[in-house]
Amino acid sequence: MSAFLVLVKRVPAAAWFTAAYVTVLSIIGGARHEPFLWVYLPALVACIGIVVFIDHRYGPIPTPLLWLLTIWAALHLAGGLLPDPSGRKDILYGFWLIDGVLRWDQVVHGFGIGAATATLAFAARDSGRPLMWGFVLAQVVGAVNETAENVFARFVADSNVGDAVNTMWDLAWHVIGSTVAVLWMRRYGIPGGVQPEGYPSAMEERAG
Repeated sequence: MSAFLVLVKRVPAAAWFTAAYVTVLSIIGGARHEPFLWVYLPALVACIGIVVFIDHRYGPIPTPLLWLLTIWAALHLAGGLLPDPSGRKDILYGFWLIDGVLRWDQVVHGFGIGAATATLAFAARDSGRPLMWGFVLAQVVGAVNETAENVFARFVADSNVGDAVNTMWDLAWHVIGSTVAVLWMRRYGIPGGVQPEGYPSAMEERAG
């Protein structure tokens, strides 16, 4: 609990923002009888616990990263609890931002796993291969998310979880988001002022 309070005191604006959108979206999701509400809230609590652990054990996590994670959580909750403004689908996750090309859920998956990649790379900054670990562990996070959603869909007929094609697109956007994050960090450094590793070639390693 003390680690959680330390984090809240360091970024009170993000904490208040999180409390506000969770309250509002929970009310809307409950009023709309969205079944995912009872998956997203426990998952959010678990994710907050992971962030607190990383912040306490490997941190402090840079404030910009905390905001990226907070925004990701807000977009994720909104996608599963708000209605599709076009009326084609029950939830916002099915909304086409560019008709037939790009959906809300694809953007959120790419953005979120990109943010997770940067956060996990920061946590692994002393490992010698932080970008590699950030990328790999972020894919694990994405795979766990997809597995949980599909298990839930097996028991709830109107869960609005897409088919196998949708899952494959989600996983593809996880890779896209992570790749963008890694390329950005290769150029500008890992958030927190940590320079990325050089990834020497095999010949350079033998010469060293």
